Amino acid sequence: MMKRMIRIGAAMFALVILLSLCFQVYASPDVLPGTVVSTAEGYLNLLSPEQLTTSTTNKSLPVSALAPDGTEVTVYRYNISTGNYHKIVKNEVPLEAIVGATSLFAGRVDLTPGLNKFLIRGARDENTYTVVPFEVNVLNEGFMDRIKGVISVIFG
Repeated sequence: MMKRMIRIGAAMFALVILLSLCFQVYASPDVLPGTVVSTAEGYLNLLSPEQLTTSTTNKSLPVSALAPDGTEVTVYRYNISTGNYHKIVKNEVPLEAIVGATSLFAGRVDLTPGLNKFLIRGARDENTYTVVPFEVNVLNEGFMDRIKGVISVIFG
């Protein structure tokens, strides 16, 4: 009986070790080159913003995407001084997640006045990923008021 318990214990230990080797921990890189391109298609479908170039007067923007279950989705902001995309971190937490059964990723990015460049990356592993760059131009309220005035004159 004791030998059987030892065998079962050894088998369970071997199974735990084997399973731990099968699950690889993967973390997206903190910095991506400004020229990064997708290595595979289908790991990410950007839902919001709806267009790759958009304008707004808001101070933040919702970002959402569809990705296959198990895909790691990460959002990056372009830094003009380095020429690279840097992982967005809010309150020491990166704007990234492993997509679950819903296949939906959602987050929010803060915007600064002028042109904001972002990149969202959906990755299966470090070598298999889809990237989608997008830009958001933040307009000031005075500019929007002038546009509304012109529209009202033309169509008023």
